[in-house]
Amino acid sequence: MEDEEKIMFELFDQLDAERADRELLESLEDKSQLLSVGDAASILRIKARTLSRVQLEKVDMSLSPAVHSPRRRRIAVVASLAAALLIAVGAGSTPSVEAELKKVLQFLPGFGTVQEGDLSQLTFVLEKPYVQEIGGGKLTIDGIALQSKLATITLRGVQTAEVKEFKAEINGRTYTFTSSMRSSSSGDWYGDYISASGTNVPVADEISLYINGTTIGPLKLVPPKTAADLEHLGSSAVQQDVKVTAFPTRLEEGVVRVQLISKLPQPSLIVHSYGVSPNVTDTGLYVEDANETKAELIKPEPLTYPSDFQFYEIPNSGLLQYTVVVPYIEVSDREAISKEVSIPLPDVGDERTIDVPAEVSGFPVHFTRMKRTGETTVELDVDVQFDLSKPRTLLYFMIRYLGSNVNNSFSWENVNKSNTVMKTLHLETMPGQTSLRFSLAEPHFLIKGPWKLPLNLD
Repeated sequence: MEDEEKIMFELFDQLDAERADRELLESLEDKSQLLSVGDAASILRIKARTLSRVQLEKVDMSLSPAVHSPRRRRIAVVASLAAALLIAVGAGSTPSVEAELKKVLQFLPGFGTVQEGDLSQLTFVLEKPYVQEIGGGKLTIDGIALQSKLATITLRGVQTAEVKEFKAEINGRTYTFTSSMRSSSSGDWYGDYISASGTNVPVADEISLYINGTTIGPLKLVPPKTAADLEHLGSSAVQQDVKVTAFPTRLEEGVVRVQLISKLPQPSLIVHSYGVSPNVTDTGLYVEDANETKAELIKPEPLTYPSDFQFYEIPNSGLLQYTVVVPYIEVSDREAISKEVSIPLPDVGDERTIDVPAEVSGFPVHFTRMKRTGETTVELDVDVQFDLSKPRTLLYFMIRYLGSNVNNSFSWENVNKSNTVMKTLHLETMPGQTSLRFSLAEPHFLIKGPWKLPLNLD
């Protein structure tokens, strides 16, 4: 196996040098039980050398101006999906090694994901979102992916009735799709839908949807882009070991959609915002042409991916190239947790100045004021030492009470109404407690760029 590995490593090294901007890959699950011991070890070493993690998500970033409950803030998070690189393997490699290396990266528009695929597995996707006007609102078919083992459709509604299930016609037969996840906010909603359990939906290049009495389609589907197409899909930039790649799509004349994907240095990190709707002043994403003229961003609809945005092309820009500039990204570390903090409690109604240091994931913080507002309630001021000039700066964190294995619900107030820098926490105690004990968990922080991403719209 060593000679085969040497050849494969050389091939991968060539790809790394020639196609650095294609490094959107994530490690696969260990399938060694299906392989011989030698093949499995070889494949694992190849993966460790060549594959890296892709972080994807969708999160509701809309916050009330002053007080927030972190648990309510989250609508949905989509964690990383697997990806692998298609490569031609020279003669002499075993069939099991070849089978593993024939997996191919596929970019699924509308889902904001890079997914592991297979040359033998048919997949068809909706290339661009389709918008249907319904009354005074609109329904958007954001993404469709038909695969041999699973069919998935994403819908987004603005001032329209929420959809629990609907019918789809494929190859002359009708199939039922039911929601696997739905989120709503102020009359707008978003949902993921999968084919009903046990239903074998065919893979086809055309589909019609029947939703709440409205027929949509037939919609044309196309094969997804693969690793071999990445140079045409997007460009990448790296700052502080974070790689961001932009995938542009021209939706219609004068309107461009961009989907962003990140590769982060730790599997526990998740991107929550690229600054499309910045929660902190002077951190917002923008698009400019070669003359540094800024394009107008289209206000994102509620419940959209934080990595998905649209902009109007600049009139009379001609063939000038557009560049996406991401000054900061907001990231959280899901696995970070601090040492326990213990602060003596004052009497009910009393307030005192304190100086209690703490640290989470390398970020120092200081608790500066405590007020016992009730028998079981406490106000606690904190200085997170926010500073945009730092390479990484803390916005806020979660709270985990003593003995709990999950982050606990609480509310907090901002430094001011225009950003999300934590100031005052509203925490709970038990009757009779003499000290407040908790840990800091899952810090959210800004990573400084900028990432400059030229867009290829040819």
